Formats: sequence, C-alpha cells, structure tokens
Amino acid sequence: MLHPRAGFRQGWRLLVITHLLTSHGMGTLAVRMHLFSPYAWLMRIFLRSEVSRDFGVQLRLVLERLGPTFIKFGQMMSTRVDLLPLDVALELKKLQDSVPPEDFITVRGVLERVFKKPLLGKAGVFKAFDETPVAAASIAQVHFAELPDGQPVAVKVRRPSIRKTIEADLALLKLLANLFDRYFPEYQRLKAPCVVAEFASTITGELNLRAEAAHASRFAKNLSDVEGVYIPTVIWNYTYTEVLITERIAGISIDEKEALVAAGHDCINLCKRAASLFFHMAFVDGYFHADMHPGNIFVAENGDIILVDFGIVGRLDLKSRRYLGGMLLAFLKRDYQRAALVHLEAGYVPAGTDMSAFEDALSEIAEPIFNRPLADISLAELLFSMFAVTERFQMETQPQLLLLQKTMVVIEGVAYELADQANIWEMARPLVTEWVAKNLGPAARLQQGADDIRSGLEGWLTLPTQIEQALAGRESNVFAPVSSASSLWQRLVGIMCVAGGSVMIMQYAIEPWHLPIGVLTTIIGTSLLLRR
Repeated sequence: MLHPRAGFRQGWRLLVITHLLTSHGMGTLAVRMHLFSPYAWLMRIFLRSEVSRDFGVQLRLVLERLGPTFIKFGQMMSTRVDLLPLDVALELKKLQDSVPPEDFITVRGVLERVFKKPLLGKAGVFKAFDETPVAAASIAQVHFAELPDGQPVAVKVRRPSIRKTIEADLALLKLLANLFDRYFPEYQRLKAPCVVAEFASTITGELNLRAEAAHASRFAKNLSDVEGVYIPTVIWNYTYTEVLITERIAGISIDEKEALVAAGHDCINLCKRAASLFFHMAFVDGYFHADMHPGNIFVAENGDIILVDFGIVGRLDLKSRRYLGGMLLAFLKRDYQRAALVHLEAGYVPAGTDMSAFEDALSEIAEPIFNRPLADISLAELLFSMFAVTERFQMETQPQLLLLQKTMVVIEGVAYELADQANIWEMARPLVTEWVAKNLGPAARLQQGADDIRSGLEGWLTLPTQIEQALAGRESNVFAPVSSASSLWQRLVGIMCVAGGSVMIMQYAIEPWHLPIGVLTTIIGTSLLLRR
C-alpha cells in the first residue's frame, strides 16, 4: 500500500497514476506495485474488455497525460532498447514535448525579480521587449528584446514553477522505480532506480541556465576553427540561473527547405557540412550538442550553420570515441569480424563471449540495413539495433552512446528533409577513415603505449616513498639481524622480487606485458620485506 509518510499531493498524484495505468490496460502493474490495490483491482475488472492490448501505445498515452517530466522520461526511455521491447521504444519516440507558453505577466515577474529592477523604462533592464515568445518548451521560453545600448538579444526565461514541478515528479518516479524493483524481482536487471537517477541528473541540469551558457561558451571555443559554424555570444552580465541572454541571430531554420533554396543555399552542401559538424563535435572534441532538432539549427545569410539551445550535451571519452570510430568504419566496410573484435578490445563484451556467434549477430543486424539504397542507410538505426542485443551477449550498456544514438536519429532526419537522396554518413566516411587512421593507427598505439609507460613510471617513482613511510612506522628495521633462516630467505626473496620487478618495468617499451608482471612482482617483493 501507499507509504504513510507520503504527502497528500504525492498521494493524490499516485492515485491519478493508478487510475491512468488501470484505464489504459496496465492494472496488473498497479496491483503488483501496491498502488491503491483495491481501486486498481476494481478498475481492472470493470475496464478489462475495453482496453487495447497495444502496450506501447497505452504507455505513451499515459505519459502524455502525466505532463512534461514524464514525457521527457518517455523520450529518454525510447533510446533504451536494451531495456524495452523494440516496438515499445519505437512508440515512445512519438512523444512530443509541447506545452503552451507562460503569459507575459508571469515572464515579466520572473525577470524583474531576477534583475531587481523594472523590465522597461530609463532604469529598466531592456530598452524594448517583445511580449510574444518566439519559442516555448516545457522548461523555458524565448523572447526577443533590446538591451539599453540597443543591442538585439534573445532572452531565455525559465518557467517559474518548473523546478518544483520537476522535483515533485522526480520524487514520484523514484518511488515508482523502487516499487517496481521491489515487486518485480524478475526485472531487477533493468535497474529501474538507476535509470531514473540518470534521467534526474539530466533534467535537473537543464534547469540551470548558467550551466547552459557555459556549454555555449565551450562549444564556441571548440568550434572556433571549424569554418562555417557560428555559436551566439552569451551576454554573461545579464545571465543567471533562471535567465539566459545571448545575442540575437538571424537565419532560416534548417528544415525550411524551400526558404533555403530560395535564399540560394545548396542543400546537399548543407548536408555534408552538418555531417562534418556533428562528426567534429562527437569524435574530435568528444563533446556534442545532444538536442539538434531543426528548431535549434539555423542557416545564416552567409551560409554559416548556427546552433542554439545547449541545455543537453553529450560527452564521449577517448576510449568511447576510439571504439565508436573503429566500429563504424568496420560496419561501413561490412567487416563484421573486425566489428566484433572492436567490441571485445573495448571491453564491451565479456572475454568469454562466443565471437563467432557475436559476429553472426552483428551481420544479422547490419546486412538488412546496408542492403538498402544508399539514401535509406541509417547508422542511428544500426546503433539502435546494436543495443537490442546487449542482454543476449551480456554487454554492458554505455549511457553516453545511447545519447549519441538519439542525436544521430535527429541529425539523419534533418538531413533527409534537406536532401532525401543523400546519406550524411557516407559523406562523413572520409572523415571517419582519417580520424580512425590518426587515432587507431600505429602512431596512435605508440603514443598510447608511451602514455601507459609514463603512468606506470609515475606510480613506480612514488613506491620508494611509500616503502619508506611503511618502514618508518614499524618497530624494527626490516634489515635488522634475523632470528631464523626462514626469515632470511623471506627477505632475500623479497629483495630479488623488487629488483626483478623493477627491471621488467623498465623494459616495458620492449614487451608491453612486462609492465603488469613487473608491478605485481614488485608488490609481492615489497610485501615480503614488510612482513613481520
């Protein structure tokens, strides 16, 4: 039953959730999770014959009724085919984050509270302010305005009650996740509480508009050497947690093909540049815009691609980038044996995996995709299908790749609208090949080896200090006269192990396997010397 400490509002919200679950054919779920069980049981009896059996559709409808936080959660879950059946994940992709804008009086109140001065007038924050928003989403909305010096700007204002709403909804999601984990032990592998915690981290990050401003500044720095890309400048002295102000940009939304053509832009060239831009962010920087829908991408009069809205960003460490580059190149070459080895080398599949069966599974996933016409080949779909085999081969899910896959889906959709016969990944293939050669070739492996040696030596150089500190804390010196032959042999063996291990570490550049053996031998020798 409902926990007695739950507040009235949370209890009422849980009752609403119970009603929605049972009225959409998920009464069993509510009953097993002990959500107002008698009510859920009765509702299930009365509505059993009226409910559709399409679980994905019903789940989407429930999430839509529960509001923006649950819609965003459903959108995130639509990428988790390692957790959800494919048909359910595909249905959740239809969720749309669409809410009416806040009225101007409310927006004005937020701005005057944050800046502690009137919105307009001689002592006001702005010289002019457009009351009608140009964009509105669940967390914030954007207005055009002019600063006192006449500079045109875009003002992003966070909804005043959104933090409390999201915090309350997250508390409910965490409660539901814990109940699901408790009462559905057969599905504990889904790690529902961890999934909700990951989502909570993402959505709470979007609430801080100063953090978004920092993201924008980092993208501007990272992409400063990429020709034809522009990031609006942040007006830092006007930016707060609830308000973000940037210079106003002028451009055509990248999904307005007719307007782009009329303005003289080459759509094929835009596709190629969009592919290069995304590739540069993901592979070169390891820091990518993770919300690249058409409303966040514009084309300037001079042809520059303008990015806005940096609330969600993705990060890829070098290991993930090397894995992804090697995997994509292997798939583009249809070399499934190499693709399987890349997974093994990255540690994404267990060492005991049947590589022949894994290679067959990769071929089974990829061949239907690569046998399509070039324009219909989707690497996002390839990754999507890859995640679906994680349970079969006990692969660890990589959250950073899930966000990348979601972004790739959006990018492919944008490119298709621009030029439906083009394939942006084929356009990016030379860039992928060059990057892989540079980062996975012999020179890169030599550099990686040098980095490993340096790390090993840094650890080795601290060892004498650690031994000295350990010896200082002992009551007697390890090299003091010994009372038995066994103790003497113990110390002699210890000295030999330390000496031999040191030599092996120094020869690591000749044989890489010397390093782990050398370190282990040295540790054993040290423990023998310090043993009473």
